[in-house]
Amino acid sequence: MKKNLIALIVVSVTTLGGISNANAQIVSNSSSLEYQMSATKTKSSRNELEAISPRALKNFADTYKNVSGESWMKIKGGFSVRFISDDMRTSILYDNKGYWVGSIKYYSEEKMPREVRHIVKSTYYDYNIVYTQEIETTDTKGLPTYIICLQDKTNIKMIRICDGEMSVWKEYKRAN
Repeated sequence: MKKNLIALIVVSVTTLGGISNANAQIVSNSSSLEYQMSATKTKSSRNELEAISPRALKNFADTYKNVSGESWMKIKGGFSVRFISDDMRTSILYDNKGYWVGSIKYYSEEKMPREVRHIVKSTYYDYNIVYTQEIETTDTKGLPTYIICLQDKTNIKMIRICDGEMSVWKEYKRAN
């Protein structure tokens, strides 16, 4: 369970790291990750889609109807597809056999579940919510983990919420 969750977090943080405009210095020293997924981008041409598991393609087509910007990638251990639906960026991960492994949804404060937003804002009311990641894996059995990026004038915090319990995952000092 931890390996799948860590792998999804690594992929999502890496993805968001490239698009985030926040400047920060690491304050806390997080442990090194044992498991990392390496991704190589694959254009969604007909020939390249043939390399993607037919089960993954069928599962995706059956589950996600109204998507835009669909982009498939070959990753270590399987496949990933990214797309936009209902103003949410989503990444779905499949193993080499085409079975669903997990998903990551990226969205703004407005799209957050009300109870999750309440948990965050009741403690960090002076912070702005920059983005939210909702992570599900086969191991979480339908119970998502939320990673919320918060910032104020001097700090950036990554908060983790799972099963209604909140903890600080990472902390950074903003660079001037």
